[in-house]
Amino acid sequence: MNDSTYIPVLFQLHGRIGRVRYLAYSFAFGMLVLLATVLLAGLAGDTVATWLSAVASAAIGIVVGGRRLHDLGRSRWIALGLLVPVVNLAIGLWLLFAPGSPAENRFGPAPGANTRGVIALAWALPVVFLAGVLAAFALAPHKSNVQRAHDEMEQGI
Repeated sequence: MNDSTYIPVLFQLHGRIGRVRYLAYSFAFGMLVLLATVLLAGLAGDTVATWLSAVASAAIGIVVGGRRLHDLGRSRWIALGLLVPVVNLAIGLWLLFAPGSPAENRFGPAPGANTRGVIALAWALPVVFLAGVLAAFALAPHKSNVQRAHDEMEQGI
């Protein structure tokens, strides 16, 4: 690593992150929010947990998206577009696929090389997504059987 790069940290508010770290950090924070939501739902109820989860997800998205925008040489304010339906899709794709500035820009030095942990965490996102899709397809027939049994039970009462 030379003097014009730095190693980003997960719980940092400022600095730049590349595409792989963007995926990894988004996944890590998403899992933390999911865990907190499940715990809060048990303690405070579903409505409170849902609202707190939405606020936390929005704040985290703006911070992580802002760091990625800094790597692109853009203002963090653009990350507010992540809160707008349809616009968030365009910005999200831009953040995922646009290459960052290879040299230092006005937001700081370029992020250093990704560690194995960051790469593994980034790969965990598509793996978990694919596993969820496959599980949904696998459980779909089971769900209809459960619904049919429920309907038969209600008819018998």
